[in-house]
Amino acid sequence: MTAAMLVLEPIFEADLPSEQYAYRPGRNAQQAVIEVEERLHRGQTDVVDADLAD
Repeated sequence: MTAAMLVLEPIFEADLPSEQYAYRPGRNAQQAVIEVEERLHRGQTDVVDADLAD
């Protein structure tokens, strides 16, 4: 782990929503799929997929 990561990671982690799994320590694609399945079982069916560019 680089010095920059040690400083920046906690800052970004604090601002990221809990639903975001990509490129986060301790999170993976399997956990994201499980979260989606749990939300579907609770009746949440709306999905927003966005990729913003400048």
